[in-house]
Amino acid sequence: MALVCLGVACYNYLMKQILLATTNPGKVATFKKILSKLGYEGLSMADLGLNLQEPAETKTAAEAIAIEKATEYAKQYRDLPVLARDDTMNIIGIAEEDDPKDHAKEFVAQRAGEYNDQNGEIVFAELARKYGGELPMVFNWGYALAWYRGDELKVVSTLVMTNPDHLKLVAVPSPKKVPGFCFAPILKVFVDGQWKYDSELTDEENWSAYQSAQADGIAKLLRDYES
Repeated sequence: MALVCLGVACYNYLMKQILLATTNPGKVATFKKILSKLGYEGLSMADLGLNLQEPAETKTAAEAIAIEKATEYAKQYRDLPVLARDDTMNIIGIAEEDDPKDHAKEFVAQRAGEYNDQNGEIVFAELARKYGGELPMVFNWGYALAWYRGDELKVVSTLVMTNPDHLKLVAVPSPKKVPGFCFAPILKVFVDGQWKYDSELTDEENWSAYQSAQADGIAKLLRDYES
């Protein structure tokens, strides 16, 4: 089908594209991989030449923040549905004063002066070291999809969580890094019967450990969108 078209043909083509509400290169790559397996094309703001205003985060829970992001970006760009994700975490077995709660970036900035991948790795590796070298943890991924149907803004959302028995923060980092994800060198994931550094996972292992569950969550949102 040619891209220059009219009516239903063009509408159906656009239905298979989704705007990604993030500029984080790691999230963009993950979004695109998952969406491609679900039959959609994820497009970043850079792909579309967009310069949208990043919405302020007024919520604390991952799913609520994702709803905020998807909603505000959809209001700025109505041509495609907008998919947003926000991540929070729970580190298990630490004292109140060491708990970043839902504010990992602020936690790192307070302890290291500013947030970046290197400082994040250092701060959280030190935290694991303080508590014996490793700490179980949970990641919470809040996903939201927003789109306009006529003049009506619709939003659906879901929460995906990791298994606390399959993820731990460790004090000794891997030399392999992942830009945009400071935890990758200091996380170990239980996959295929053994513990492996997040940053050293193969594509297949990453899919098994993280992305398959996220794909199930996104697929649920897409079913609501398509109905």
